[in-house]
Amino acid sequence: MIALIKFLNHLSDIAIFSYIVVDKTNGQISHQKNLTNHQLTEKQIQRIITQTSVIHNYYFKEQKLLLFAYDTDELNQLVCLFIDDEVGNFISHNDRLLKISETIHLFMKEKEFTAKEVQSLNQNILYLRETIIEKVLSEQIEQQLYHHDFESEEAMFIEVMNGNEEGLKRYYYAFQKNSQTGILSTESELRNQKNILIVAVAVSTRYAIKGGVPYERAYTLSDNLIQDIERKNHFHGAQPPVLEILLLFCKEVRKYNYIKYSTTVKKTCEFIHKNIYSNLSVPMIAAYTNYSVPHLSKLFKKEVGLSLNQYVMKQKIEESKRLLEFKQYDLNMISSLLHFNDASYFIKVFKKYEHMTPKCYWHEKN
Repeated sequence: MIALIKFLNHLSDIAIFSYIVVDKTNGQISHQKNLTNHQLTEKQIQRIITQTSVIHNYYFKEQKLLLFAYDTDELNQLVCLFIDDEVGNFISHNDRLLKISETIHLFMKEKEFTAKEVQSLNQNILYLRETIIEKVLSEQIEQQLYHHDFESEEAMFIEVMNGNEEGLKRYYYAFQKNSQTGILSTESELRNQKNILIVAVAVSTRYAIKGGVPYERAYTLSDNLIQDIERKNHFHGAQPPVLEILLLFCKEVRKYNYIKYSTTVKKTCEFIHKNIYSNLSVPMIAAYTNYSVPHLSKLFKKEVGLSLNQYVMKQKIEESKRLLEFKQYDLNMISSLLHFNDASYFIKVFKKYEHMTPKCYWHEKN
């Protein structure tokens, strides 16, 4: 048990998540590391310990909290993982917590989850989405409640937000010349470097989002960079590692912001990106912008070069590519999550935009 807690604490420092360990016999919390303001009630804990599968996910609507439970089996303990965020990141957080729980499983059992265990979890994802998530998302759309904006604090990160590489380099070297980086770890210089880079990734992610990068893309890039940082035993390169990270996010901003759309079209694109897991329709999008369907359709096609339906489909295919990179999602699951009629239609649309089948894409990436 002590080894598990030490492992959880170390893993939490790396992956930035909260956990509680619950005794299945009496429902009491034996250990915890809570980075959020969320406190589970006795009723919620009792509900969790009734689970029968190795892994299970829950969504507590009142707290807007996705929780992932992993059964340690012989220790008679449940490890509950959670991240403080809103429902908009339900799918990506589920991916992240599943990876974390599988890491714990590898530590405990020295093997991966079985296909049956992951399939059971997938079914629960669909159940949660159909019974809770869709309703919460609809309420957010109606009330126009989205992720908050990130305020500009440092000149370097403003250049990241603007996608200005030359300006970023100037401010970066001026910042390095006139200031000193703090010590974020006394464990070792390597650990200190890694912590500094992880902080750079976290802040850059938020400024990139403000600069126009879809939040799903920004967070996925963030996860991949942090995993890469943790794997390294030393850092070297033509440029300082922090600057390389900032420049990478700078390029992402330019990728998504190279055309200066009008305010209305930008607002429309942001709405589509933020609600990609909703059953989007042109009338719903037009209602959000307060324009008629014909007027918005004409304006959007003129600026973007695609119809609203084409743009929505293109973004859903982009999101499906991300999901395909995780082995736990099959085609039926992806088509259901992204509101395609069925797997056959999803394959047809995917092939139209990517000139290959989802299966070919999966093999290419894996």
